[in-house]
Amino acid sequence: MSTPIDSDFPSISGRDCLIPVNHVDFRPRTRLSRAAALIPTTAAVILAATLAVGTFDRTGPATSPAPSVTQPAADSSGATQVVLRLSDATATATLKDTGAAQEFAALLPLQLTLRDPMGQAKSGRLPSPLAVADADRVIDPEMAGVYYWPPSGDIGIFYVDLGQTVPPPGMVQLGTVTSGLPTIASAGNRFTVSIEQG
Repeated sequence: MSTPIDSDFPSISGRDCLIPVNHVDFRPRTRLSRAAALIPTTAAVILAATLAVGTFDRTGPATSPAPSVTQPAADSSGATQVVLRLSDATATATLKDTGAAQEFAALLPLQLTLRDPMGQAKSGRLPSPLAVADADRVIDPEMAGVYYWPPSGDIGIFYVDLGQTVPPPGMVQLGTVTSGLPTIASAGNRFTVSIEQG
């Protein structure tokens, strides 16, 4: 769901590297069966790399065409509202009524650098980690969701539906973008956003 920031989500080769969840059977296999066994692990690592924006910063134009996105309905539960201010536009989000989301709200206002290495989520590092030891985890992030990635202390805003799951330990959902999702989606591969309570 990227965040002062030296890098965004973690490199899969660093100490935060995710350990594949597949149990590998070391009985003799043919080349074809060994290759097939690696497919789930490879897919999980690629999904984790989607969040590893700090070390997978792609080169290219500063902006990209806006993908087709459908804006979700606003949350009317009375939870904390936040405003995301980009250089020439704004978006809004509603934070969940959870300890992790409240701790995130306490950090506001924030100015973060968000990146987008794989065309799925804008993400970046928070100035300090959130205490999420007891928080519910999500492995199937939804479009427009604002998520926290505990291993690196980054947040990510997904503007497409992955249609796949991410590997453990999973992410913690902080909230949902309620307006301006296309603006976030088309903001480019690297940009600054100011986040404040609305």
